[in-house]
Parts: sequence; structure tokens; C-alpha cells
Amino acid sequence: MEDFMTDNNLIDYDEVKSTLYNLNTDDTIANAHGILCGFSCVKPELKLDDWLNEILVSIDLNNVNEKDAHEQLAKIYNTTLSQLSDTTLNFQLLIADENSKLREQADTLIQWCQGFLVGLGLQKVSTTDEDVLEMIKDFSEISKLDGNVLDDEQNAQDLSEIIEFVRMGTLLIQETLQPSKQDYISPDTLH
Repeated sequence: MEDFMTDNNLIDYDEVKSTLYNLNTDDTIANAHGILCGFSCVKPELKLDDWLNEILVSIDLNNVNEKDAHEQLAKIYNTTLSQLSDTTLNFQLLIADENSKLREQADTLIQWCQGFLVGLGLQKVSTTDEDVLEMIKDFSEISKLDGNVLDDEQNAQDLSEIIEFVRMGTLLIQETLQPSKQDYISPDTLH
């Protein structure tokens, strides 16, 4: 199986977009990646199986196609979690890139945001952080967009700005909801 990882620890969307094709799921890879990212924001020590149980009905590791897909998903899982905790902000959304049609970029971004919200919802989000709550609201708005609206050359710039907004927003949410990665200060000690 060829390696779809590039040198800088990024995943090539085109090479993995059909990963789920042979598996028992309705999710797209963009949606599944969104679920992984949202889930990892609310569940410390997220295991590969926690994610797979959310996106797959079943998997048969004796079936060579399913075993290959499982290996690809494991790589996506490992890469994503290392990207999310990477201090260089090297995190990427697993969506169609700028070489794809605008419509595919828009659709995969919308699917990604829908997945992210599902992932966040798998555990209770306990935060009063205004920025995070606002960001989640924004992701929710993006998840309801119509891909047609963004499918227009004039919107290409807007779309890339929205993608960057979601990328950085995910890192903000991750950072805020995972106090285990920071020195946790109890709110009581601040008064």
C-alpha cells in the first residue's frame, strides 16, 4: 500500500478520499475527519477505536480491502492527533484542496464542519469560554451553508479564508477544551 503521507506530516485528501468507500459507513472522509477532530477536543486520550466506532458500523480485518482502509484510518488518526498537539500549528483539515473544484472544496468543508460538531457532541462540552462558544456557533453556521453559494470564482478567496478560520478555530477549541495540555489553573485561585 503506498504511503499517502508527505514529508511535512500532512495527509493528501485525494489519496484518502475513497478510504471509506469499501467500508460500512455513510460518512465521507471529510466528515469522518471532522468527527475525529471534534471528538479529540472533548475526549482526552481518544483511542483509535473510539473514533472508528463512531464512523463505522463494522469492519472485517480479514477482508484485505477493509484491512487496508483500517490501516489508512489509523494513519489519519495518528497524524491528526499529532497535528492537533503540534506547537507549529501544522494542523490541516482533511478536505479537498485548492487544486479541486471550488464546489468540492466547499462541500467537503461543510461536511467537515458537520462532522466536527458531531464529534464535539459525543461528550458534553463544558466551557464558558466565550471565544470557544462563538467559534462553535460559527462552525454550525458554516455547516449549514449551501455548497452552491460558495461555488463561484469570486468566492474562492472567501472560501480559503473560511477554511483558514475553521483550521485556526479548531486549534483554539482544542487548546481551550484540553486543559490537560496546559498548566490547569483552577478558577478559584484567580479570585
